[in-house]
Formats: sequence, structure tokens, C-alpha cells
Amino acid sequence: MQNITGIRKIVEQLTEGTELFLVELKLSKENVIQVFIDSPTGVDIDTCGTFSRALEERLNRDEEDFELTVSSAGIGYPFKVPGQYLKNRGKRVSVQTTDGTVREGILLSWSETGIVLECEEKRAAEGKKKKETVKVTVALSPEEVKEIRDVVSFK
Repeated sequence: MQNITGIRKIVEQLTEGTELFLVELKLSKENVIQVFIDSPTGVDIDTCGTFSRALEERLNRDEEDFELTVSSAGIGYPFKVPGQYLKNRGKRVSVQTTDGTVREGILLSWSETGIVLECEEKRAAEGKKKKETVKVTVALSPEEVKEIRDVVSFK
């Protein structure tokens, strides 16, 4: 069976000196290897193919058989590593909190201590019956965040 630590080391060597970064690596008991990569500018199918071939060349298929898939951690893929947060700073994201609330807004900043979003909320305006939409800044700690995904807008 393949060794996930060894595969991770090879992937890190292949991404070194490039814009690519590893988002997730999975290895099943059946030797199915799944590699999810990304970059600040996104990853296309040609990049995945080139990366897959380079990785396969470094794995020893003569020693044991395996199945390899290299994919982009693209649109709608949950954020797992700092590079995804940095890539999506200033863009619309959807955040599910641990209490089940879903907030959508612009990711203003990210750090290991939490995230800051700019969200729109309807609030009662002083002296008016109708609520108005206002922009608010929301800070969430890592403990409050269950999952973050990018949001695609076709406007």
C-alpha cells in the first residue's frame, strides 16, 4: 500500500517554486490516491494533467498498483488551507457557523485567529417603518466557523 506521508512529500516537492499548493490529499485502503490542488489564479485541466503525470512518474507502479486522480479544489470546495483564504480575500464567500447559521459576504481578512466578513443586513432605520439594507462587519473566530466556501455569482 502507498504511504500518504511519502506521497505528500512528493506533492510538496512538485509544488515547490510554483504558485500551486496542496489543498487535500486522500489515500484509500484500495490505493486510490486523490490530490486536490489550487493556486491564486485557479487550476485548469491541463495543469491537473501535467501535475498528475509528474506525480505518477515519481510513484512506483511496478512495486504496487494504484489509481491516481489530480483535481482542482475549485468552485464550491470547502476551504481547508491558508492559500484558499488568501486567494478569496475580497471575494464573496458563504460561511456556515457551528450554530447552523449561514452568512454570505465579502471576505475582508483571514488569520489564524479568525475571519472578518462584510455582510449586508436589513435593520430598522431610525424614524422609518421600512428596514434598510446596511453593510456590517462581522468577525468570527475559528471555533465559530464550521465551513467556508466561495460563492459564484453570474451577475
